[in-house]
Amino acid sequence: MARTIGFVGTGLMGRGMARSLIRRGHALRIYNRTRAKAEEVAQLGGAVAATPAEAARGADVVVSMLADPKALADCFEGPHGVLSALRPGAVVVDSSTVSPPATQKLAAQVRAREAHLLDAPVFGSKNEAENGALGLIVGGDRAVFDSVQDVLSCLGKSTYMGPGGMGVTAKLVVNLVIASELEAFHEGMVMATKAGLDPDLMYSVLMNSRARSGIFEMKGPNILKRDFTSFFPLRLMDKDMRLTLETAKELGVAMPVVQAVKEVLGACMAAGQAEEDMSAAIKHLERVGGVEVGSRSRT
Repeated sequence: MARTIGFVGTGLMGRGMARSLIRRGHALRIYNRTRAKAEEVAQLGGAVAATPAEAARGADVVVSMLADPKALADCFEGPHGVLSALRPGAVVVDSSTVSPPATQKLAAQVRAREAHLLDAPVFGSKNEAENGALGLIVGGDRAVFDSVQDVLSCLGKSTYMGPGGMGVTAKLVVNLVIASELEAFHEGMVMATKAGLDPDLMYSVLMNSRARSGIFEMKGPNILKRDFTSFFPLRLMDKDMRLTLETAKELGVAMPVVQAVKEVLGACMAAGQAEEDMSAAIKHLERVGGVEVGSRSRT
């Protein structure tokens, strides 16, 4: 059965998610701070909203996909925010990767409107968002989660993680492992290249050893081709590692590897690499080592 859905945030991932919902027959009202991005999505169907409140008004479900806690607050709070128009009984599915405290704050605000919040961050690429093949890790009330499976299934495969806040916490764990693995790959490939090893051969050895990793498989070929087209901007991984360190501090958990990764990402941000793919973090190590990792057979 088609739902009336307010969709807030049609950036790199959100636009594909919104289009997946439209293709499955749902009626969308779409808001994005840069209106042209919402209009691009609406070419497939749906209507463009002038404010987050307009997108949310009367909606059964509101899906938000925003960059950080500030963007989340900007779109939900105030006279033109989602909360001002959220109807009782509506379900907010927030797929933003934010901090657990930001999620808990939003949950309380949504409850005050007699509505429900699911924190449902996603993993996958922009291509998987476009194809409705993301992974969603969801926190919130189990009955509410079950009630919106017709919406979540349009976006990909969802896994229920537990009460509110567990989805976003799980997403930070996923990203800290990805970022740490990728940093190890970068360091290894820079060392190998500096020592005179063939980068293609070294990559092949890694992928045929116990070191093999899905993130190496995804990012390695493009690094060797020197293609840093953004599938996940470096600035977002930098943000996620900051949130991870803040959360770890609150929990009393040591994160020495993540702290080192955050320092490398910070150096890349300072070097103007914010919009490059997260794999471009290898460039900092290359600058320090005075070497470039790339396939010797590339033209």
